[in-house]
Amino acid sequence: MLEVRGVSKTYKSRRGDKRANDAIDLTVRPGEIVALLGPNGAGKTTLLRQIAGQLLPSAGTIEVAGVDMVRHPLAAKEFISVIPQECEPKLNLTVEEHVRYFAQLKGVPRSDARRYTTDLLRATGLETYQGKLVRELSGGLRRRVLIAIALAGPHVRLLLLDEPTTGVDPEARRSVWQLIDGLRARRIGILLTTHYIEEAEYLADRVAIVNGGRVVAEGTVQAIRDRLPYRGRLEVRGLDHLTPEGRASLREAERKYPATFRTGNIERLQVQDPFRADVIREVEGLHALGLEASLAPVSLEDAYLSLVDGSTAEGS
Repeated sequence: MLEVRGVSKTYKSRRGDKRANDAIDLTVRPGEIVALLGPNGAGKTTLLRQIAGQLLPSAGTIEVAGVDMVRHPLAAKEFISVIPQECEPKLNLTVEEHVRYFAQLKGVPRSDARRYTTDLLRATGLETYQGKLVRELSGGLRRRVLIAIALAGPHVRLLLLDEPTTGVDPEARRSVWQLIDGLRARRIGILLTTHYIEEAEYLADRVAIVNGGRVVAEGTVQAIRDRLPYRGRLEVRGLDHLTPEGRASLREAERKYPATFRTGNIERLQVQDPFRADVIREVEGLHALGLEASLAPVSLEDAYLSLVDGSTAEGS
């Protein structure tokens, strides 16, 4: 559905050239979900805008369903639907009116539009809300309306979702995840950006981590976890209430297990085998000193923080 090869974007200014993307390669296959992760200013949104045909790349090629986006943008855009981060449906339309209007706008014949809309509302879990005004819906349901609109075109093969669950509560976020996950059956390719690591773990077949305008890691969640030289983490909380005994015990743990991340009240230590008997005894000793300590296998977040040198997981 999507093939990006050697895409770069350079902005010229009086202060010199700034490269927002640098020789990026990326693919999305039919029925596949790929998540872009990266810190603020990493180049994710710039890349999405180039794929959507909103920005011309300085170098490289972008093909959507086999059509060159740079040479034939109008033809390529027939296959793309985009849901920007800052996007709201029209509040004074009903759900059904909203989806039917966009279906006709995208080429569905008027005679077929009502049946087409009914099928789409059923597929996105909005059938029972079709007569409601959008202003009456929760944030999660409004996100569903946006996804239904994005699917409304008869030729859509690629969805670009920029932070698809920003601003919705955790329960609604899970509901939107389930909807996006279910779109695999339609054989649509999905490329999304997110600042929720858990969202990428839940949804993505593959993850691409972008930093400094380059893809620094790409693969399945497990493949990216496997890039780390250790297999587990020891997380210690309560550092702002350390007793002298607790401080000494923590220093001893740090000598055995290198620190990977520390912020405020939390420290994470690298553990090669998180469930070895001596490691478990170490955790029990920290508990006895009043510290919250837990063992877990490495996560995508651990790998992410390692790859972007401790940058925050948030941003676009």
